[in-house]
Amino acid sequence: MENKRQLAINMAASLVQFIINIGIGFGLSPFVVSRLGAEAYGYVGLANNIISYASLLTVALDSVAGRFITVAYHQGDKDKADRYFSSTFMADCLIAAVVMVIAVPVTFNLERLINISPHLVDDVKLTFAFLLVQFVVTSVSTVLTVATFITNKLYLSSMANMGFSIIRLVVMVAFFGTLPPMVMYVALASLAGTVFTVIMNYRYTRELTPELRFRRAAVSWALVREMLSSGVWNVVIKLQQVISFGLKLLIANLMVSPYKMGMMSIAQTVPTMVSSLMGTISGLFYPEQTKYFAQGRIAELVRDMKSGMRMCGFFTVIITVVTCVVGREFFTLWQPGQDSSMLYLLMLITMLGFLISGAATTLQNVPLIVNKLKFYSITWLLFSLMSLPLTWLLLKFTPLDIYGVAIVPTALEVIANVTFVPIYACVILGISKGTFYPVYVQYVLSTALSFAACEGAKTLLRIPAGTWVTFFMSVMIYSVVAATITLLTLLGRRERATLWHIVARKLHIHTGNGDVN
Repeated sequence: MENKRQLAINMAASLVQFIINIGIGFGLSPFVVSRLGAEAYGYVGLANNIISYASLLTVALDSVAGRFITVAYHQGDKDKADRYFSSTFMADCLIAAVVMVIAVPVTFNLERLINISPHLVDDVKLTFAFLLVQFVVTSVSTVLTVATFITNKLYLSSMANMGFSIIRLVVMVAFFGTLPPMVMYVALASLAGTVFTVIMNYRYTRELTPELRFRRAAVSWALVREMLSSGVWNVVIKLQQVISFGLKLLIANLMVSPYKMGMMSIAQTVPTMVSSLMGTISGLFYPEQTKYFAQGRIAELVRDMKSGMRMCGFFTVIITVVTCVVGREFFTLWQPGQDSSMLYLLMLITMLGFLISGAATTLQNVPLIVNKLKFYSITWLLFSLMSLPLTWLLLKFTPLDIYGVAIVPTALEVIANVTFVPIYACVILGISKGTFYPVYVQYVLSTALSFAACEGAKTLLRIPAGTWVTFFMSVMIYSVVAATITLLTLLGRRERATLWHIVARKLHIHTGNGDVN
């Protein structure tokens, strides 16, 4: 019961964070685009993607450090956990220093590497510079996020991330509202929010895991090598993600046009948020799943995996279906003056990938839990490498233009998540290869039924979407329709109980066992 309550608390906080991020993102983006223009705004997404390439240097360590620290901590070896903690921090500092040495001259000569309109050169360079500083701050403080993971109090991380979003909003509104518009304000606002997050994570570490603190004498390069030997394959996975999605804007910039790159960047706003939500929800199950595997409780692990797939799928179905049904009207209201049809189609192509990944995201944690990443990461990399020549072929020999850049990664993602991810998860867990496919079928069926019902409701009700009021009315109606169908066709008793705990906590309803949630 305690685990269920903790999951409900963590999930409730994650959903609140998601709603806040959506509200801020949707309200802020048109405000910023109206002042900068689509082309200038596109450089923000491009800068974030290029900075993400630098994160490849930290992924090998940071992606597994939490696992090593957590295992040692729960085994009662607090000294070893502290040595992992101190070693990770020192290694991250060195990596950040190396990145700075490489990135500074690149930033100074940026206009020689990518297409930048002459009047934006200095502004874009400053944008990259601030995002680089943000990367450094994030890198050296990543180890501080382990405290909420160890104690399974992930809701505290959600609260810190809410603070990040609010500070980012305040800083951007202040700058854009009082000074001449510049792209760099977006990066500066993100840096300010990141500093706040670091302060909060430091506080959580001191309060939740006071045994963990940086001690120079505890630094062990042997432990760093141990973690790197396990995490190096996560670099390959990250590289796959960069190739599949991070290069889309760069390809659009170099092979199509800076303007359409900007349009793609805008269109990716909703898919990026949904993808983040999927990762967050599946991550809520990760602490318990790691414990089940460590204790050899494979049956409980599989059950928890299926619950994670259904819970992640529940929210993904609702958001994806409703977004696809009202997407064109949304872009007309959200980005007036922009090509709403192009934005809608670009978003729709990416969202189609969620038809499968909504259920598959949870299974993508299995290789890390089991610590069998080599074959998994190489296979994903091969899928991603295929996207570059395929995209080139579509751009060269078809009239798809910018849509071709969006289609290829989505198609390859769907193929991999159907044919490889569930089977490999079963193989390394030593269970039947078809174990997770029934959940896939339920998920696709729920999506199809929800979409058909929402489209039917749209045709029947004919709610005008010319204003934000009527738009949100239609969103509420379609969300209720999709949620009802998905609740009945996808979720089981265990997942419904978890949702009830979330609702009960918010309404302070007695659950029948003496607790007020």
